Amino acid sequence: MTHRRSPFTRPSLDERGHTLVELMIALVLGLVLVGGVFVVFMGSRMSFNTSDNLSRMQDSARIAFALMSREIREASGTGCGNGGRADNGIARRNRSVLNAAQSATPAWWSQIGAGIQGFDASQVTPAIAIGTALGQRRSNTDALHLAGAYGAGFSVEMHNGTTNQFKLNTSQSGLTANDVLIVCDYRQSTVFNASSVSGDRVNYAIGVGGRNNCGTAMAYDTGVVCPTTSYLYDPLVSRVSRFGASAWYIGNGSNGRPSLYRVFLDGGPEEIAAGVTDMQITYLADGSTAYVDASAVTDWASVSSVRLTLSFESTDAAVSTASTGDRRLTTSTTSTIALRNRMP
Repeated sequence: MTHRRSPFTRPSLDERGHTLVELMIALVLGLVLVGGVFVVFMGSRMSFNTSDNLSRMQDSARIAFALMSREIREASGTGCGNGGRADNGIARRNRSVLNAAQSATPAWWSQIGAGIQGFDASQVTPAIAIGTALGQRRSNTDALHLAGAYGAGFSVEMHNGTTNQFKLNTSQSGLTANDVLIVCDYRQSTVFNASSVSGDRVNYAIGVGGRNNCGTAMAYDTGVVCPTTSYLYDPLVSRVSRFGASAWYIGNGSNGRPSLYRVFLDGGPEEIAAGVTDMQITYLADGSTAYVDASAVTDWASVSSVRLTLSFESTDAAVSTASTGDRRLTTSTTSTIALRNRMP
């Protein structure tokens, strides 16, 4: 005979479920556990983002200072001598036979000039306009122009003034037609265009266009007109090098934030390092012990050292402990760089 339990009979302890209080306690404990895991996760994520942004800022700093320092050290060099006071004299006796240099206001990249020229935040540089468009220079930031021989160069074995040709000591120079070059000896230097290159022969000819030559005479003639006096470079001491001219500035980056830019020769703006928000530069001249702003420099050929300060920000916002603003990481770094071609 089967016995049925009365609905009024109290179940045993083994048969009872959880009470509402027990369920609430379990839910609270679960929420506390999940909350703890979430806090740890968010902390780890914040730490990772901060470390990642710091790493990218350091990469930008390394790239910016490495490239700018190299070009500053080489500024005003012609490729002949050690670039000391004698070479500074050679730089002052430099002529450019490029068409772009033959006017009352030569193209900024077409001649060596003093080799270096700075622009304060309030000064306009001819290389790039101040504006809000992509690649344009940002207001309230300094800019810098540099020019000179780029790289070690190649020895000249022969200069033929009749055929307008240089014979180099190697056929593996890597030079190509339309390269802007500089040739020098212990007397002077000349910036010119290579109309063609074949093996160890570099030819120069008259052509149309800013990069081409207005003539083939290479003497140091005064004035802004194209040189007309013939000059043969001494094959015992002459060198041919690539000529470099660059403008450095802070521009509007591709991500909508500031970046470090460079314009090389007559090319367009090139974004070098993202997250560089400001550039401030001061200069030391011969006979002085104080670094001054660009507006206070009276003779750029006497500048022998540059103090460069770059400011950086993180790519991402909300990664610092700041309580205001967009909470980006920020830092500034200063480096003092001597012009190798101006050292005694």
